[in-house]
Amino acid sequence: MIRDVINSLIDYASFHLDLKGLDKIYALNLIIGELNLDYPSEGKIFSEEEIEKMEVPDYFIKEITDFLIKERGFAEKDAELKAILVMGLVTPSPENVVEKFERIKEISSADALDYLYKLGIRNYYFQKTMVDKNIVWKTNYPSKNIEVSINLSKPEKSNKDIAKLLEKPKTSEVKYPKCLLCKENIGFFGTYSHPARENIRFIPVILDGEVWYLQYSPYGYYYKHCICFSSKHSNMVINESTFKKLVDFVDAFPSFFIGSNADLPIVGGSILNHEHFQGGEHILPVMEASVKKEYKLKNYKNAKLFKLDWYNTTLLIKGSDRKEVISLASKILEAWRTYSDLDNDIVAMDDSGNHNTITPSIRKIGDEYNMYLILRNNRCDEKYPEGIFHAHPEYHHIKKEGIGIIEAMGLFILPARLVRQENEIKHVLLNNLNDKEILEKYADLADFLPMISELKEKYNPKTIDNDINKYIENVCMHILDNTAVFKDTKKGNEGLDNFIEGLKL
Repeated sequence: MIRDVINSLIDYASFHLDLKGLDKIYALNLIIGELNLDYPSEGKIFSEEEIEKMEVPDYFIKEITDFLIKERGFAEKDAELKAILVMGLVTPSPENVVEKFERIKEISSADALDYLYKLGIRNYYFQKTMVDKNIVWKTNYPSKNIEVSINLSKPEKSNKDIAKLLEKPKTSEVKYPKCLLCKENIGFFGTYSHPARENIRFIPVILDGEVWYLQYSPYGYYYKHCICFSSKHSNMVINESTFKKLVDFVDAFPSFFIGSNADLPIVGGSILNHEHFQGGEHILPVMEASVKKEYKLKNYKNAKLFKLDWYNTTLLIKGSDRKEVISLASKILEAWRTYSDLDNDIVAMDDSGNHNTITPSIRKIGDEYNMYLILRNNRCDEKYPEGIFHAHPEYHHIKKEGIGIIEAMGLFILPARLVRQENEIKHVLLNNLNDKEILEKYADLADFLPMISELKEKYNPKTIDNDINKYIENVCMHILDNTAVFKDTKKGNEGLDNFIEGLKL
């Protein structure tokens, strides 16, 4: 049976992954060896017509892992790692992928990006079936809409996986690869704490004279969610070179937006030790925000500066002259690094370090650059020990993690636990349980008691799912308000205006 499966996998790779000629025999023999099969068969599971209709290789992954578990005694995680290796064996080599990408890019950069994206789906690097299970919706308000996603494609570690880690002896060896974004991940065999990457493929790009690499995110928070990372394992940084790199990227790939997490903890996303950007073919909510105010510029003839009508403090630079856009963004960043406004709780630096930074992003519309600058501050105090301009404690039951670039721009990535907790809350509401009964039955809803109390007053049994979603939407909006360094108040608006006017632009 498994031999027939492997034969059909070779057919699948021939049709969907450019596996040709002698490479088919080569890959078949390598897989036979990896699975300890000794010899192939003549049988096949699928016809050519059935293979052609396949969009994902999930069937082959399942059959290989099941075989390894049942027939070879593999642990589930080890079987999964081996299945990824097999998919890597039937995927074109990294250099062949680069060559094809560049050939397509000479005609159309958008088509080249599409080629790399489809390759990742077809070789199981981007697990589309899992990602498609994510729950995603967009709010429907007159303005300032956001998107909400409950992410189900990034599974939590099981107790067995955690226990397996404890079995590994401690060593003084350097971690390899150093992080999930290092170029050394390509072809990496994987461990219980580091995913297998035999099937990853990425493309070199030159940004501000430096070698970077373009890949897709395996978790796909939105359509064609890409990651562009430095060839060097060095810390995140936001400076003039960052803006040059972002402009270089959209010049090369105008169908994508690109942006960077900030370079400080709390406001800087989940990976601060490797410089990288995120982008894709998606219009994030902030990009649809209306203009609230235009600032007059005396020293920039081909650029305009706007304040957006958005939850957090977002500036928009528009212009067709890349040098002016980069110069204006750099001047705002330089001034913001040292700017304090005690009336708005903004302290640029103190004994604990520097606090001001920017979350930048850019898209290109025709010949015009649209550079978004979200002003950030990561200071903490006694009242808000996890961040003054972070999600406040009353919202941590929905979202406690840092608010990085994707969420700051209006797309919330919420944890999978919320699906279970929403069902528990529905049961509580429909059965009118009191607080004591709630905690006896659902101990993990302790932090949700205020939410449940609020919903009890206004939910409708016929629209309960929508009512819970509305509550979550409102929390996300409040969190974005929390991250605003200049609030949408008279004092906040005057504070931002004073900052901009002081720049003498």
